[in-house]
Amino acid sequence: MQIYASMNETEMLNEIFVKVGKGYGHDSISAEFKGLKDTMVRSRRRDGHVELKVSDIFEGAPPEVMNGLANMIFSQLYRKKRGRYTKEILDWMMSDDFVRSKQPIFLKRSRNLTRSAAGEHIDLDDSYERLIDLGLVDRDGNIVISWTKRDNAKKIGYCSFFMRVVVISSILDSPDTPPFVIDYILYHELLHLRKGVDPLRRHHNKEFLDLEDLYPMRSRAVKWIEEHLKIKCNTRYDTEDVN
Repeated sequence: MQIYASMNETEMLNEIFVKVGKGYGHDSISAEFKGLKDTMVRSRRRDGHVELKVSDIFEGAPPEVMNGLANMIFSQLYRKKRGRYTKEILDWMMSDDFVRSKQPIFLKRSRNLTRSAAGEHIDLDDSYERLIDLGLVDRDGNIVISWTKRDNAKKIGYCSFFMRVVVISSILDSPDTPPFVIDYILYHELLHLRKGVDPLRRHHNKEFLDLEDLYPMRSRAVKWIEEHLKIKCNTRYDTEDVN
């Protein structure tokens, strides 16, 4: 990739996206880095021109990562299907160096996070310790666990694979919430981080669900969630990556 050695970040970004875009039949393309939180790329097509805003979390990415990203994005735009993460993208974004450099940016932009495991009534770190004691998860110093600032009764837990962040809805921060419910939801999200990203994005596959069944009070937790939050757990409620 010596061709990119003399280019700055934005020049390399444009060079790669223009080159890949031509392979999809487009000659008019522009790309720039933008501070985005919940998406990797935003695109707009107008009068034959494709304008791309690429998340600045990709600043500093090696050319092979940018090339994989460009192919993934154009595949989604023109083949109308979700592109697959390449090995190069996954290796770079799942690395400790990526987390250490990009996680603070993500947390700063996540305005609905308290950025603390300590709630008004419940400390999520206590739940984390219980799961460790049960042998269900390993301690990981890169993981950030946080409550939301605003209640959400439908999305009670979610995570970011790449940023190593787990978020639990503050609607559960109540003395009425049993510890085993918090433990189950946190375990579910930590399992996502443990399993990592499936290139085909099949996050709740059989292997995942079998591991989830190892939590000894899963059935009781599911029953409580369904009865108190009116969330159907027959598919073990969906909690998705924020990227």
